[in-house]
Order: sequence, then structure tokens, then C-alpha cells
Amino acid sequence: MPIRYFTPGEATALLPRLAELLEGLRRTRDQAILKKAQVDLLWRELGEGHSVLSRLAEDQKVLDGLVARLAELAREVESTGCILRDVDLGLVDFPCKVRGGATVFLCWKLGEPGVQFWHGVDEGYAGRKPLAELPLDLA
Repeated sequence: MPIRYFTPGEATALLPRLAELLEGLRRTRDQAILKKAQVDLLWRELGEGHSVLSRLAEDQKVLDGLVARLAELAREVESTGCILRDVDLGLVDFPCKVRGGATVFLCWKLGEPGVQFWHGVDEGYAGRKPLAELPLDLA
């Protein structure tokens, strides 16, 4: 799939959908972690001779569904052309071409009101700079 490049306006337009997807990813991930712990406990109980096979099968089916939903949500995020960096932070980067044809990343974190920062491809989150400093050719 070719890289999609965003303007700040295009990235900002995606934020409501991305916020929804990120919240879904977090919620589903948390459910999967809990269900995995329950499945692991049932495996231990089974190993100790307890009659839990049917519960184990049911919980494993639920866990498999949660994992499939996580993959589906991640594909939806990826299909927008942005790059999911961190689910916990809700951190997303948007490739952007700047003056001279260089690529940088517009950077947004869940909870921020809009795309307000950018960083170089080798800088990451710690190197975020205000969007006003972005060297764009908008002519």
C-alpha cells in the first residue's frame, strides 16, 4: 500500500473517527487481557484435575473473538493511512510532506483537541514541535 501523506487539515478531519477507534482498541484490549487471565486460570485448574473443560472452551472462544476484534480495529486504523504508535497513549502519526519534499510526522495524542504538533521521522514523541513551526509549502 502506498504511503498516504496528510495536510494538517486532512489529519484533523480524521480525529473523531480515530478517537472512536482508539477507544475501541483500548476497551477491547482490556477485555482481552482480563479474559486471557481467566483462560490461564482455567488451564491451571484443568491441570489440577478440576472439571472446567467446557468453561475453558467457552472462555477461549470469547478470547479468540476479542483478539479478532483487536485485529479488525487495528486494520481500520491502518486503512486511514495514519500510523498507530501507542495504544496506551492513544498516539498517532500522520506522514506529511514539507518544503523540499522531506517527510515528517504530524503527531496527535488522544485527548488533544487537534493536531498541534509534528516531529521528524527519527525524533519521535519526545521531539514534538508546535505545528506553527512546520515548514509547509501551501502555495
